[in-house]
Amino acid sequence: MLADYLRRISASKRTPPFALAIALLSFAFVVTVDSVTTYELSLSSYYLLIVLAVGWFCGAPWAALFAALSMFAEVQLGRQADYPLSDPVYFYVSIGNRLFAYLLVALLISIIRTLYDREISMARIDYLTGIANAKGFNEQLANEVARHRRNLSPFSVAYIDCDNFKAVNDNHGHAAGDRVLKLIAETCRSNLRRTDVVARLGGDEFAVILPQTGEFAALQAINKLSKQLASVIAENESPVTLSIGVGIFLRAPESVEQIVSFSDQLMYRVKTTGKNKMLHRVYDPEKAEASPPARVKVG
Repeated sequence: MLADYLRRISASKRTPPFALAIALLSFAFVVTVDSVTTYELSLSSYYLLIVLAVGWFCGAPWAALFAALSMFAEVQLGRQADYPLSDPVYFYVSIGNRLFAYLLVALLISIIRTLYDREISMARIDYLTGIANAKGFNEQLANEVARHRRNLSPFSVAYIDCDNFKAVNDNHGHAAGDRVLKLIAETCRSNLRRTDVVARLGGDEFAVILPQTGEFAALQAINKLSKQLASVIAENESPVTLSIGVGIFLRAPESVEQIVSFSDQLMYRVKTTGKNKMLHRVYDPEKAEASPPARVKVG
C-alpha cells in the first residue's frame, strides 16, 4: 500500500512544486518553533526530516538547498542565543557536523530514490526483449483509457501471436526462439511511433497500443508493421508467421480486461481460421460486435 502510494505521488507531474510548497511551509513552522524555544531543545531531527522528504520528491540539489537553509537558520538562532556553547568554535563545529549530516542524508536519499525508480521501471520491463511486460502494458493501457475518457480520442490495440513458435524451440533450441522474440520486439519498436506502446505479454504473445489512432490509421500502421515483421522473420529463416487481432476503440469498454479480451479474441479467430492473417473490428459497446471483419493477408 505505502509503496503504491509513493509510486503514484512520485510519478505525478505536480509532485515537485507541491512537495516544495509543503517543505517551505514545514521549514517556516520549524524555524518559528525553534526561535521561541530554548536553544537546548534541539529541533535538528525536524530539519533533517524536511531534507529527507525534499530529497525523495525533488532530488538532491533541492535537498542540499534545504540543508543549507537549515544550517543558516540554526546559525542565526545560535547567534541570537549568544553562542550557547562554552566556546564559539564548538558552536560552529556543531553546526558543521549537522550540515554534514544533512548533506549526507540528501545524497543517500537521492541514491535510494534512483534505485527505487529503477526497480519500479524494471518491474514493468520484459527481461528478455527490453519492452514492456504484461504489468507495464496494463498500466499504459489504463492510462490510455483515462485519456480517452477525458477527450474521447480513439485508440487501437493489436494482439500479436507467433505461429509455429514451438517448432523453433523444438528444432533449434530456446536460444534461437529468444532471438526471434528479440527480433520481433525490436522490429515493432523501430517501426512504430515513440508514443506507441509495445509489450510482450508472455511466451510468444505481443501487444501494441496505438494512442489516439482510429481505424484507418491503425490499419495502415499494423499493415506496415506486419509486412516488416514478415520480412525480417523470413531473413532469419524462421518458420514463424503472425496472427494479429486489432481492436479499434472509438468508445472504450468499462475495463482494461475487456479491451485486451476483445483484441485477443480477434487474434484467436485468426489462429483458428488459417493463421498468418490480420483481423480487425471496431468495438461497439451496444452490440459487442461490430460490422463484418476485414482480413488482410500478411506479407
